Amino acid sequence: METIKKLIAKNITFIKYIMVAGFSFILDITLFTIFKMLLNEKIASAILVATIMARVISSFVNYLLNRNAVFQNNSGKADPKTLVKYYALVVIQTLISGFAVEVLASHFDADMMILFLPIATVIKMPVEMLLFVVNYFAQKLFVFKDNNSKLNINVNFKINNTIIYIALALITTLTLLLKINDGSRLSEIFKQGSHNNFFISVIVFICTYKYYQLFLYKYKGHIFFKLLALLFSLFMVLGYSYASVGNARLVFGNLIYLGFSIFKIVGYYFLFYVAINIAYDFMCHSKIKDLKIKNKFMDTFNKHPMLVSAIIMLICYVPYIISYYPAIMGYDPANQIKEIMGMHTRYMDSVILLDPNMTITNFNPILHTLLLGGCFKLGHIIGSDNLGLFMYTIIQMFVVIMCLSYSISYMKKEGVNNKFLFIVLAIYALVPMYPFYAMGTNKDMIFCCFILLYCIKMYDLIRHHQTLKKYVEVFIVILMVVLTRNNGIYTVILSFPFLLIWLKEKRKAILTILVAIMVCYIGYNKVLLPTLKISNTSVREILSIPFQQTARYAKEYPGDFKEEDKKIIDKVLNFDTLAKRYNPRLSDPVKNEYNIYTEKEDLINYFKVWSKGLLKRPIVYIDATIANTYGYFYPGKTMWYLYYKYNKKLADAGFDYHYNGLSALRKILSNYGELFPHIPVVGLLVNIAFTGWICMFLFVLLLVKKKYQYLPFIFIALSFILTNIAGPANTYFRYAMPYIISLPLMVCLIYYVLHSSEKAI
Repeated sequence: METIKKLIAKNITFIKYIMVAGFSFILDITLFTIFKMLLNEKIASAILVATIMARVISSFVNYLLNRNAVFQNNSGKADPKTLVKYYALVVIQTLISGFAVEVLASHFDADMMILFLPIATVIKMPVEMLLFVVNYFAQKLFVFKDNNSKLNINVNFKINNTIIYIALALITTLTLLLKINDGSRLSEIFKQGSHNNFFISVIVFICTYKYYQLFLYKYKGHIFFKLLALLFSLFMVLGYSYASVGNARLVFGNLIYLGFSIFKIVGYYFLFYVAINIAYDFMCHSKIKDLKIKNKFMDTFNKHPMLVSAIIMLICYVPYIISYYPAIMGYDPANQIKEIMGMHTRYMDSVILLDPNMTITNFNPILHTLLLGGCFKLGHIIGSDNLGLFMYTIIQMFVVIMCLSYSISYMKKEGVNNKFLFIVLAIYALVPMYPFYAMGTNKDMIFCCFILLYCIKMYDLIRHHQTLKKYVEVFIVILMVVLTRNNGIYTVILSFPFLLIWLKEKRKAILTILVAIMVCYIGYNKVLLPTLKISNTSVREILSIPFQQTARYAKEYPGDFKEEDKKIIDKVLNFDTLAKRYNPRLSDPVKNEYNIYTEKEDLINYFKVWSKGLLKRPIVYIDATIANTYGYFYPGKTMWYLYYKYNKKLADAGFDYHYNGLSALRKILSNYGELFPHIPVVGLLVNIAFTGWICMFLFVLLLVKKKYQYLPFIFIALSFILTNIAGPANTYFRYAMPYIISLPLMVCLIYYVLHSSEKAI
């Protein structure tokens, strides 16, 4: 009898917990059964809804009893922290319970009764019992933790950690493997791949379990890292929905979608949270030893890193140069050549011409048009169109290789060790993006080279003393950024002026450069181009977002538009065909019908109609914007990646542009180029969203380490992410190239900053 009393006294907390849990369980089951019967014929997913309604009531009763009777927290005052922890646990447990019962019940007749109880109620009982044990440890050690009691912390901590590792591994595995489709029932979601992917699921579970076991408690993450992990998780869930159905229906469409989305956000959150902390630990605390190999190659590289890098890249690019001779032609470059050759192009129809005889417009950067078209015209004069194109290719290839090799040389000078430099060199030489775009005739590659130089000059300006010569170099590089891309000025505005905040000693020089750039930019656009009778681009190029929103609105709710509104929109965008032209991922079909004779008053009236639509159907506007941009944040989508196919536009115009007979080699190279994004790990080097995530991480990393003066260095990359949101195309690789190409340099230099003492500025 005495033994029994001691046993009861020793386990009195657990006994009380069982009694309270039993009472709450009976209350929950009773309420669940009642709600299930009331809702069964009225709404879909009655089981999940009944579970939530019953749990809301029973959980609060359980909270009060556990706080005041079981764990002796009877102050009579509600503790916000314990309440938040308790209901976080309730949400997770409710979702698991609802999902499990839904899946198991789907294998039985919905009207089946056992011992006068519905089958769903019978199934719910063992599910809740299994969750009961986990719930006890969670409440005792985390929710109602008693700091004064001396428990066997080591044993309990190990048991609890094991449970946490298993739970997180299971949640993450399901998050990664299960997909929800439009119209899916919960049971169908869990059935998909349950047999075919069983072994994959086991492997993923084991890997994620070890992942959390090794790293989960190794780091104490900064609040910024938690927010970043949550942001990435939202990107994944929302991005998948927009990629699948073009809106957020797979997140908010019904309770099943919402519950499953919350479940996936939890799974992604812990996965990304740990990954971010691993990346932080690597960037801040890892010490990568330099290569100690001594041979002739290493000696030559150490003495001439730029020359050696250039030679290696050239060797790797030779197959592309040979097989894609004379150049890879895109749609815009073909029109640029036609402009120089005095032929009519669609660009002339998109603006009000200052001179009907002037075929050149500023739709594409004039500097690039003159270079490309000038080389082609020279070849045409001497009798070989292909040779003219190859002249341009040689110039561009030289610029690309020199800029890339110079970046390696600069990093070498800054003290970045050879291991990092050889990784960057391998990226430059072997990632197919570089040779393909170096052989291409689009304006982007030369612009990207100047962005890379801009990053170097920005870093050098932040870190080192500057001479007059260096300031002139900064000015020239920034001017080339502005002149080689029409939206290059936005990159400068969103990055360079911020140096004035942190570089007090250099403010005068920075302000002088900024003013000089703005004077040149205004003079170029407002004086030089009009003097040459070259028409500038249309205002439509910066109105992709509102135009897409109006087009989606017209497609989904045409009855909302009054005749007066239609007439106002028609003066700007041709309302009659607007809905048909709408493409969720590309605004060109909409904005290409922009009326070039639109006056300022017409735009003002248009935006009045636009604002009324925003107030009435804000979700439509949100959907239109995200559908046209989600690929820049969701890594599961890649479009418009490489150019390599033969473009007949020049041939159709009567010019002799053609590939050589090496079609087999072109096939091999193009297959490699298309395959590369899908290669595990290394393929992420060209993933638009993932590289954007790294830029965001670098920004947060500098904030956490209080290296504020280097933030403008990252603003260069972030400026492109922002301008891509306002851009016309979703997941357009050319628009992301500037920060993708600059990213290896940024990572290496920031790593060096975090591992070295500051030099005198």
